Amino acid sequence: MHTNQYFCAGFFNSVKMKKKLIITAAVFFSLLIVLWIVGRLTDMLQYYRIPTPSSEPNIMQGEKVFSSNLKDPSPYNFIVFTSKYEDSINIAFMPDLQPGTRYIHRLCGMPGDIIEMKNGIFFVNNKNFDKKINLNNQYKISSAESGLIDEDDMTAMEKSGGIYSVSKDSFIVTFDNVLMKKYESKIKLPALYMVPNAQNGVFNWNHKEAYWTADNFGPLKIPSACYFVLGDNRHNSMDSRYIGFVKKEDIKGVVLKK
Repeated sequence: MHTNQYFCAGFFNSVKMKKKLIITAAVFFSLLIVLWIVGRLTDMLQYYRIPTPSSEPNIMQGEKVFSSNLKDPSPYNFIVFTSKYEDSINIAFMPDLQPGTRYIHRLCGMPGDIIEMKNGIFFVNNKNFDKKINLNNQYKISSAESGLIDEDDMTAMEKSGGIYSVSKDSFIVTFDNVLMKKYESKIKLPALYMVPNAQNGVFNWNHKEAYWTADNFGPLKIPSACYFVLGDNRHNSMDSRYIGFVKKEDIKGVVLKK
């Protein structure tokens, strides 16, 4: 008799414990959902999947990132922003862009900074900004030299659009600092491949400087409440060189842990 009483008491206690755990779990996940919705609506916490290779090698195409507007943007941060792409090359190449579409690039210039690009190297207030970053840049090599590139590296570059033929005798390849070191003894890399200027839409938004190119421009002072962004994949990025300054009110957040 006592055994049955103990069994019943233990059974009901077990049921109560399970109910308590279920209720606690339900409340916890409900709070998470509410916080997630609030975060999405207020930009306190946003989640994105990167659709392009414009920030490679530091944010890869397909990578998932979080951003928050609780963090103030500062140099070297990746920021999330909106842009109408007014007076830009993208009006011609991307006519279906919707207002409010969001983009991610590295914040390279703050209000009041003097910026300049010299032969593919970016300077802020006469200091080499690129020194701290592993960047993708393009180089022109011969067809024979392209045969010295490992198959895995060639495949990776092809997937990101980082290699293409410009003639039967030459290729444009995209190397970051790691690949540069790997192949410096095999391939005599020339200077950066320089992108032609105005015909590609570079600085069309800045009508005074039609002779500027993606690799050589400035000096240029950034106006108040404006920011200058660049993609880490320097020859495969529609950034401020093409779309102009990012306005303060258009910055939606800073990418976390990048």
